Amino acid sequence: MQEKLEKQKAEYVEKMKNKIALIHKEAEEKKAMVEAKRGEDLLKAEEIAAKYRATGTTPNKVLGCF
Repeated sequence: MQEKLEKQKAEYVEKMKNKIALIHKEAEEKKAMVEAKRGEDLLKAEEIAAKYRATGTTPNKVLGCF
């Protein structure tokens, strides 16, 4: 009886370790995606800023809240 409980406990611990590892892997993938998107957004903003600097104009939406 004791051996059976120990075996079940070991299997449960292994299952939980695998589940935790999977959750960490998914979290790392999502974090990498967010960082990549942030990098793309930053590049886009820099390109837009460079365009406005080159033309000497200001965007119309900047003063939208006033």
